Amino acid sequence: MQSQSRYWLWPNITGVDAALIAIAWQWIFAMSVGENSSLSAQIVLGLSVWLSYMADRLYDVRSRPIERLLSLRHRFAKNYRKQIWKIWLILLALNVAIALIGLTIQQLMRGSLLLLFCLAYTFLNQGLSKRCFPKECFVALLFTGGAIIFLERTPNLIAVVCFTIICGVNCLILGHKEQAVDHALRVQSLASIVSEKTLWICILCTFALIPFISGPLSWSLSLTLLATSLLYRIRQNRDSENFRAVLDASMLVGLVPWIFKI
Repeated sequence: MQSQSRYWLWPNITGVDAALIAIAWQWIFAMSVGENSSLSAQIVLGLSVWLSYMADRLYDVRSRPIERLLSLRHRFAKNYRKQIWKIWLILLALNVAIALIGLTIQQLMRGSLLLLFCLAYTFLNQGLSKRCFPKECFVALLFTGGAIIFLERTPNLIAVVCFTIICGVNCLILGHKEQAVDHALRVQSLASIVSEKTLWICILCTFALIPFISGPLSWSLSLTLLATSLLYRIRQNRDSENFRAVLDASMLVGLVPWIFKI
């Protein structure tokens, strides 16, 4: 693969970065309400996100020739699909076992709702993407749901809305950058409809909401949105694979305020 000398791309190619982002924001929201996110909840969420992402990716490539797969993540899934499916089944069994052992009954029930949402996303995306499927909205809701679904206390509602918008903006930026990839796959999403102007309006509206949030959580959202906005501003003439990896990594900037206790 072309990425053999670019090791920093491997978390993105293998989908590990998505799981880490979900775990990070689950921890951030838990800290914001004074809870300790359990190890079992973190593992279950991380594995669930990875399983959803990888299943969607494997279905994307199953009936498409490798010549039409322009991204490294899709080529990786195509070349190693048999091995990935084996790993997928093992991790699914492990995830179920950890959930049954480590989660409370209430967490299991809420986790089941998240699972149904993940399954709905996978099937709807595969069935409707050739027309136009708003996958960015589903992914944003998936990440937000994962970040808060195991919490006992309700986090700041405005913060939840802001995080959902940031996730959606992140996905739309990637969609704008990877239009050639979607065109080769013959799929369409909101990125083909939402204009750059509309995207900047969403970003500015989110910045306007953040002052209504107090504490380190406001800094987490501000820094993440700022990093996302700056990357969107300089996206032109950037290598798509590098850009995707850096943009996804920018979602981890929200950890900084908690590390330095801002």
